[in-house]
Amino acid sequence: MAEGAERAEPLASIPNATRGWQGAARNKRRGTGRTSRGRQTRDQLLDAARVVFERDGFLQARVADICDEAGVSHGSFYTYFVSKEEIFRTLVDSIELDLLTVEHATDNDHDPVERIRAANEHYLRTYAANAGIMRVIHQVATIDVEVWRTRFQRQDAFAHAIERRIRALQASGLADPAIEPYYAAQALGGMVAYFAELLFNSHDPVNADTDTAIEALTRIWLNALGIREKDTQ
Repeated sequence: MAEGAERAEPLASIPNATRGWQGAARNKRRGTGRTSRGRQTRDQLLDAARVVFERDGFLQARVADICDEAGVSHGSFYTYFVSKEEIFRTLVDSIELDLLTVEHATDNDHDPVERIRAANEHYLRTYAANAGIMRVIHQVATIDVEVWRTRFQRQDAFAHAIERRIRALQASGLADPAIEPYYAAQALGGMVAYFAELLFNSHDPVNADTDTAIEALTRIWLNALGIREKDTQ
């Protein structure tokens, strides 16, 4: 079967012997990228992989295409990554860890309204900047159990971070104490994620009014949590 036609194989289904080979390969590559030239080549491959995955989709993307896009020899790829699955997951890690980082400093870090607005702005602008690869990530998550599991774990950690923030707002008397923090966190986090997907992957991003979207999300959060702006001033 041609490489471009290969189906993404979940790590859970890979034979132990293959996993052992992959582990040995990773051990051989330990320390790779510590030199400036190594880091540059690895970054070139990651940038190229993003271009190829966005252009061709995951299933049709080939290691050879990534190497050609990066301008490096095909053999060099395996100095840094075991497979296209591994380089894809590396991209997922870097993008989603940034996307789901809740805490961001603002000019008024103690203002809960500004903190909520800053978090919404960070999520939407980061998603917009990565809309193309996010579309591919969503697709791969439906066929690769490892990608799905990792995304689920990150989303759950994201929800727990929101839950802690809601509990703090309740403890300070700013949020409605009758709201169940865990369910509210899941609902609000899920709303933002789905809203971003609709806004940037179902419509033309050029026509998306991100500033208005940020304000709308912030208002929904405040209303959902029972926060009145005059009480925070």
